[in-house]
Amino acid sequence: MTPTGGTAGPGGPGGSGGAPGPGPGTDRGDTGPERVLVCDDDPRVRESLADALAEESFEVETADRAVDAIQKIMRTSYRALVLDLKLPGLGGLDAIAVIKRLDEALPVIVMTGHASYEIEQAARAAGIFYYLVKPFSLRELTDAVKAAARAREGGRPRGAKPDR
Repeated sequence: MTPTGGTAGPGGPGGSGGAPGPGPGTDRGDTGPERVLVCDDDPRVRESLADALAEESFEVETADRAVDAIQKIMRTSYRALVLDLKLPGLGGLDAIAVIKRLDEALPVIVMTGHASYEIEQAARAAGIFYYLVKPFSLRELTDAVKAAARAREGGRPRGAKPDR
């Protein structure tokens, strides 16, 4: 798995910087616990990822559609977002544009089972932190999320390599 500079997964092509503008009734100004949002329309995938991250002591919330994830991001600050690119309704790439307007510092880890060079480049241009190609190991996911959380906490630049 390589952040921003390459692709993770078989067969693929090679900070608490504070969330901007917390609104009334939100806790967006403080990222608080190691809170992560997982958005995937497949309930088995969503729960498997959430369980793996919870085992790593992350507080995990889930969403099954991009619009639900966006609504949660409007109310709550997260250390990282794990986002499937192929979602019903608003797709992942379009969702990233909205999410980055809400919280440009939020590290977005995208995952896709429909990898192509064009999709990867579009995701990177949108400002993702990490690109995962399904199937990937839960270790790859947890390493990426840990790196994203550290980057958000320490203001490290997008694409900083995770510790192994």
